[in-house]
Amino acid sequence: MAITAPKIKVVTPTAGIPLSRGFYQLEEDELYLPLEYPGEKARFFSYLDSGQVCLHLDREGRLIFVEVTTPRRQWKERDHFVFPEIAAPADIRFLDFRDSLVPPSVYCDHRRNRILIRFMRGSAEHNYHLGQNLIGQVDKQDRLIALWAGDIIDDLAGREIAAWRKTVHGVSSPVTSPARLK
Repeated sequence: MAITAPKIKVVTPTAGIPLSRGFYQLEEDELYLPLEYPGEKARFFSYLDSGQVCLHLDREGRLIFVEVTTPRRQWKERDHFVFPEIAAPADIRFLDFRDSLVPPSVYCDHRRNRILIRFMRGSAEHNYHLGQNLIGQVDKQDRLIALWAGDIIDDLAGREIAAWRKTVHGVSSPVTSPARLK
């Protein structure tokens, strides 16, 4: 049986907020939202999947990647798209693994560079930073009811996401490395 909203555990953060950004893959019509933890290489362990949205998790239950396979042209545009202004830092751990999710609703702003993934209706009790440009809304029962992502850019052949990851992990690009500039 599919779950409506992932159950999570919220604890006091021991490190900074992970870096994240949205990359819309033009050739695949999919949105990729990677989360990078500076100084470490998170490894895939499990997932929560609805067919349209897949949350990738590491062994500790941390979110490491969000994949939205619903094409951008099918996102529902909202007139009053208001990104949460306040969100607290937190260390969020997902407690559900390898479960199916009820397909969420996907909304966007007019420019389609901000997205809301709503897992279920209800009031958010808290807004938490899951990553830079990624906010999770949690209800009173510690269920993730929505994800908000901003700063989505177009990407072709994974070039932008690859360059971003190199920047995050401090790896210089072969194009801009000092040896190439001489």
